[in-house]
Amino acid sequence: MISYRKLAMRVLGHSPVSAARTARRSTAKRAAALALTAALVVGMTLPAFAQDWYIEDGDISISAGETGNKVTQGSTTKENDTDTVIKSKDSSTASSNTVTIHADEGKTVNVTLDNVTINVDEGYKYGYEPNAYKTAVSVTGSGNTNIELNGNNTLTSGYGHAGLEHNKTDDSGTLTIQDEKNDDGSAKGSASDTTGSLTATGGYHSAGIGGSDEHDGQVTITGGEITATGGNGAAGIGGGAGDKYAAVGGDGDVTISGGTITATGGSLGAGIGGGAYGNGTVTVTDGDITAKATGNYGAGIGGGFGAIPKDTLIGGNGTVTISGGTITEASGGYMAAGIGSGYQGLGTVTIEGDAVIKNAQGGEAGAGIGSGTYGDSEIIIRGDAVIENAESSANGAGIGSGQGDLYPDGDGMVIDLTVGNVTIEGNAKIENAKSGSGGSGIGGGVIGIGNVIIRGNAQIGNATGGEEGAGIGGGALGTGDVTIEGNVTIENAQGGAGAAGIGGGAETQPDTEDTRNKVSIKSTEAGSPNITAKGGGVLNGGGVLDENAPLPGAAAIGSGSVADGATEVKSNITVEGKVTIDATSGGNVAIGDSTNGETQFSGLQVGTTIARRNAKGDDVSQPGDVVREPEKPAQPTVTPTEGAEAPSNGSVEVERPVTVEGLYVTNVLGKQITHTCTQNGTTLTIRANGIVASAHLTLGMVRTLKAQGVKTLVFTTLLSRSTTVSVDALLAAEPDAPDEMAVVWTHTGPRAALTIGGADHSDLLK
Repeated sequence: MISYRKLAMRVLGHSPVSAARTARRSTAKRAAALALTAALVVGMTLPAFAQDWYIEDGDISISAGETGNKVTQGSTTKENDTDTVIKSKDSSTASSNTVTIHADEGKTVNVTLDNVTINVDEGYKYGYEPNAYKTAVSVTGSGNTNIELNGNNTLTSGYGHAGLEHNKTDDSGTLTIQDEKNDDGSAKGSASDTTGSLTATGGYHSAGIGGSDEHDGQVTITGGEITATGGNGAAGIGGGAGDKYAAVGGDGDVTISGGTITATGGSLGAGIGGGAYGNGTVTVTDGDITAKATGNYGAGIGGGFGAIPKDTLIGGNGTVTISGGTITEASGGYMAAGIGSGYQGLGTVTIEGDAVIKNAQGGEAGAGIGSGTYGDSEIIIRGDAVIENAESSANGAGIGSGQGDLYPDGDGMVIDLTVGNVTIEGNAKIENAKSGSGGSGIGGGVIGIGNVIIRGNAQIGNATGGEEGAGIGGGALGTGDVTIEGNVTIENAQGGAGAAGIGGGAETQPDTEDTRNKVSIKSTEAGSPNITAKGGGVLNGGGVLDENAPLPGAAAIGSGSVADGATEVKSNITVEGKVTIDATSGGNVAIGDSTNGETQFSGLQVGTTIARRNAKGDDVSQPGDVVREPEKPAQPTVTPTEGAEAPSNGSVEVERPVTVEGLYVTNVLGKQITHTCTQNGTTLTIRANGIVASAHLTLGMVRTLKAQGVKTLVFTTLLSRSTTVSVDALLAAEPDAPDEMAVVWTHTGPRAALTIGGADHSDLLK
């Protein structure tokens, strides 16, 4: 590398000379050389090599170069900086200088923050104009920016700006916050690994990390220890506050695949997701996350405050997908969900993989997981996901929808129901889902319908409805449509006072075909359900429709109760296959409704056990509730009739009377009639004195006859020719059928028919 001194000499037209000749140089020429050297150094673009940049030395601007970053600080610009590290000389003292990062389309900027402390919060010094205030670190451009964290970094921005700001536009790139290396630059993977951290605080209407005032925000976090606090109206991580009239800003697009995250939203904003009037789209694949909405109307994880200024919902929606990691806590604000939507928004939540939700806490009138007040929900919980606790403080479902609306209109009341659509499947496990009051454990919030599907190998520990809310199904004033199938275990579905354990909430009326509670329980190839359900007890006043009217206790499975004089909504309940149900009523009916009483079931499979008790503990079981293993039919034996001659030792077969145990013959009225059986060698003949007669056997009997050497069966009746059937052909028609399957051979005058298990096999007859 040529020195500045040699460069100056060449510019002046001199070659380097010896020390002796330099000593004789005139003072004027020496001064000229020094002046030129100084002029070249000032503002010079320095060659590329690693360099630390100290924030105390001035604002720093970074953009993508050809092979590295272009970094400018003050009058110094460095091209192709391959390892841009920004530091504080004294991290205990905040600098008021800023960092601006810009990546053009197709380019990537990599920057390391190493124990940097920046605070540019000036209160309201310049009034309420965000452009007058500064941003600690701002990321812009259509390209991508990766920020590596070393040590402890703190960023605090001014009014209208995010602590670490990245406004999402139609053509913006991505911001990724990472902790890929140790503080000394070494690879991670040992016990001595270090963790970089970032604490980011947004100004008024701005996220801790993400969008500024009236802007959307985008953030990806792959590692590090992150603490982010949003300003009033903004998310902790995600969107700034939007403008509900212009319908701009507020949305938050956040992806987290690692790290330990603590995010706190300002009033109207989510902990992670949307700001006020913004939607939240959040994807979590790993990490440990705590997200809280400290004010009203924002979700813990999901949507911010939704408003309807011109008949169209602006913001509030929460689309959350969690496929891994641990949500240590997600707490929504008043009228918002813990995980899902904010006030009035749609909560679309998928929890799958090996995700663990330790505590999802909805604010008053919001669901633990699902939607906020006046919002519907679409929820899928599957894979090996575990929900340890999902709870609404009041009026929302533990898992499902938030509170609906009830308001007077003329002479009556308008009931505007929310809908909680919940599917729990795979090996998912719900340990506790609970509503404080009014809502269901799983399904609808107060004034909410619960449409719930539980299938596969899903396990439900406790699903507890609040007062007037079902354990699983509808909230107060809401019906339940519940399907349970497969190897499902429900340890305790407990209805709140006046509500069903599984089915409808209390005070659901009037009864129509469209408002029936529907419960379907059945076994599948995956297995059979095992369910314990308890109806809520008596409510002595304090109901939603009439606070002075008491409500009776409710069914364990079926309908909630209504006040005296009202018409209770009926229940359509079906049970199929093999099931195990323990149902304890809070009133008189265990499974059903007060109008139709106990629902009876028939045709259930062997092994079914349904236990029913009323509130007094009395057994109210119904016929068909217990299906035991049937006694095995006596094996048919063919024995010679007493006094019959034994076959001769010669070659001529002798027909002899025999008795076939279990075989009988009926006439046209289904009454048994006299018949005889004879055997001649390998042929067994059945004779009956009737024009219309049916011989009744089972496949087990036929198999036994074959084992005893019988190869052909013959049936002879009056006015009919004898018909025959091969034993081998008969058994081959239904080779896998059970022994108890019926074989019916019928003669009707000259016509003959043969059925096996009800299926026609007359073609076997000869």
